[in-house]
Amino acid sequence: MVTVISIAALQLVNVVRTAQFNENMVGGSLFLLAQRLRQDPAAIDELSARFDADIRIIPLSEGPDDEYQRDRLARGQVLIDSANEGRTARLLQTLNPDQLLEVQLDTVTEIQAQATAYLLLEDWQRSGTEIHDFIQTMQPHFGFPLSVVPMDQLTLSEGDYARIQYGDVLARISIEGRQAEALAKLPGRPQALRLGPIEAFNPYSWQAIAVITLIVFMMLGLGVYWVVNSFQLRLSKLEQATSRLAQGHLNARVAIHGTDPVSRLGLAFNKMAEHIQRLISIQREMVRAVSHELRTPVARIRFGVQIIEDVADDPFVTKQLNGMDSDIQELDELIDEILTYARLEEGGPLLDFQDANVADLAVQVVEEARPPQQVSVRYVGMDPADASHAEIEPRYIHRAIQNLVGNAGRYARSAVQVNCVIGPDTCRVDVEDDGPGIPENEWSRVFTPFARLDDSRTRSSGGYGLGLSIVRRIAYWHGGRALVGRSEALGGARFSLIWPRRHQD
Repeated sequence: MVTVISIAALQLVNVVRTAQFNENMVGGSLFLLAQRLRQDPAAIDELSARFDADIRIIPLSEGPDDEYQRDRLARGQVLIDSANEGRTARLLQTLNPDQLLEVQLDTVTEIQAQATAYLLLEDWQRSGTEIHDFIQTMQPHFGFPLSVVPMDQLTLSEGDYARIQYGDVLARISIEGRQAEALAKLPGRPQALRLGPIEAFNPYSWQAIAVITLIVFMMLGLGVYWVVNSFQLRLSKLEQATSRLAQGHLNARVAIHGTDPVSRLGLAFNKMAEHIQRLISIQREMVRAVSHELRTPVARIRFGVQIIEDVADDPFVTKQLNGMDSDIQELDELIDEILTYARLEEGGPLLDFQDANVADLAVQVVEEARPPQQVSVRYVGMDPADASHAEIEPRYIHRAIQNLVGNAGRYARSAVQVNCVIGPDTCRVDVEDDGPGIPENEWSRVFTPFARLDDSRTRSSGGYGLGLSIVRRIAYWHGGRALVGRSEALGGARFSLIWPRRHQD
């Protein structure tokens, strides 16, 4: 296709170039004819005989009807048309505002070149100017060079030398046929007027090749751009679907059209997404079912323990029952954590965003905290009265800060502090402790569900490995993130919640 278009473009370019070449070749002759007829309209018959052409002066109304061609004539350009079913060349040139010069040629021979040379010599003799100045004046009207050369620099045969000496105009064509020129001796001078050399029209000139090469590269570039852009758009849709799947929208799919590599990739993505959705759905159903089913036997066990506590008087039995009650409470809290995490992982809980005072919530969590006896929890953030409100889901943000404070209280030696900063665009809550901290190589793992940095699961250390995971999911659904680092103030761990002040759907 590119080859066919390139050949067609070359033909079109050559049509334009041929027309321009022909206009350049006849432009000077028509200028001389028009100039002579303006001075002497009666010389039309003589000029017709000299040029072996039908020369007429016609009114402007008989000229072309096309507005573009009329405009070209008005600018002094030459029009070349055909007549008599293409057997005659018709040349048009503006003679005056109301008339056109029309020249019709049946054949183009050396007669026209000789007549042009004679007219040039006659006009020069009439002008009375120096030959070089005259040529300089005429050169803009000719599409080939005009020059004066000494006779002794011309390579002429004896016959040609005799002809040019007697006033003939000598027309010469090179052996290979690529150049032509006309020579006329200047009267009374050892010099000759040269018209040319005129280069033959070359349809495969470097200009034409350059234009075609440019067109080829443009076509190839457009083709490559179309293919790449098509693939890019489809890959972009696949990327959007992948991002939606990563954000928890498990129903994200891509439309499949055709059997090309991108379509096959999209088909593989859809199958993968369906498989993931099915596995997660099964997992969630199992977690919910197990968690809900555990509540009933846990409630029955607690009820039974309370009955036994009411009738038991033995201190040893009472101590064991209190331990069992604590275990049951721990199991109940674990079930609650699992259900909360399952809701947050279901692809987006129904959050009721409200304008609320985050600093006030942080102070409330500090007041509600029940840390070990040796640990104190205090609020060191901005005054709630000066804090700007933010769009949050108060229940979940309260839960996130509560989880961070509870986690810090379990590992702190003596102090936990909570800091809250509400900026123009973001909200930040930092919870720091003076405990042993978290090794930097474990920072990326602490928010993983059920991940614990120690292997114990005792009351002294507490926790189920879900608290920080819940914090991370709450931050995610608020458009923010949860971070862990080292506390510069207390030396232990620092957990941070950062999210936009205004919720964006």
